[in-house]
Amino acid sequence: MRVPVGRIQLHCTDEGNGVPVILLHGFPLSSEIWSATVDKLIDDFRVIVPDLRGHGLSDKPEGSYSMDTLADDVVALANHFGIDRFVLGGHSMGGYATLRVVDRHPDRLLGLIFVDSRAEADSDEGKAKRIGPINKIRTEGKHAFLDDFLPNVVGPTTKERNPSVLEHIRQIASYVPDHVLAACLKGLMERPDSRELLLRVRVPALVVVGEEDTLTPVASAEVLADGIADSELVVVPGAGHTPSLESPAAVAKAIHAFLRRITI
Repeated sequence: MRVPVGRIQLHCTDEGNGVPVILLHGFPLSSEIWSATVDKLIDDFRVIVPDLRGHGLSDKPEGSYSMDTLADDVVALANHFGIDRFVLGGHSMGGYATLRVVDRHPDRLLGLIFVDSRAEADSDEGKAKRIGPINKIRTEGKHAFLDDFLPNVVGPTTKERNPSVLEHIRQIASYVPDHVLAACLKGLMERPDSRELLLRVRVPALVVVGEEDTLTPVASAEVLADGIADSELVVVPGAGHTPSLESPAAVAKAIHAFLRRITI
């Protein structure tokens, strides 16, 4: 379905009944990364999974793709469905948007799920590494950027044993237009440091990370987990940056167990 969120429309799915759970995908992906997870949750929970603005089947406007903009979309989506409080989870960029909801709307949250995300802002070196891809998109187009970037979103085990996962990710990413890719990279580069914010979290949190992730490694997941008082860390063996596609059963099991613990 498509739902109005401010001046745009977001495509999303809304399945199951019970405590509401909103899951956000990372860059430059779509709600498809959560399909296997949703299938394991909807018997016990209401699961809403949007395509973030610019991605999937959602509108792809020009303008800001800051993490605050994405967070505002999430809250507007919850308001559309009449949901006051919800569990919010995010993969990678979706986790950064989740942290902005934590900062601006902590009263709306029942629990948090972070998958291969981090609380630290980009370092100066990290920001410099964003500039090159932004320029490459503008001068050579998105496929030149995706050729460089996408091999990093899965681990070596997946590349060796299940290369179709990377092919699926490339197909998903191909629907994201150049202007959105560049604007998202700018939003990622400018996101604030959230390590002090973690100390203010008063709801339970689950932190999941692929053991082979090089983009947001286990050490960054440990910073998230260590910073939140009531948290648990799950490391997924043989997975890289996108474990919900690389090891879907393990991710679904971890999220289901967490949701059962905090809601029943």
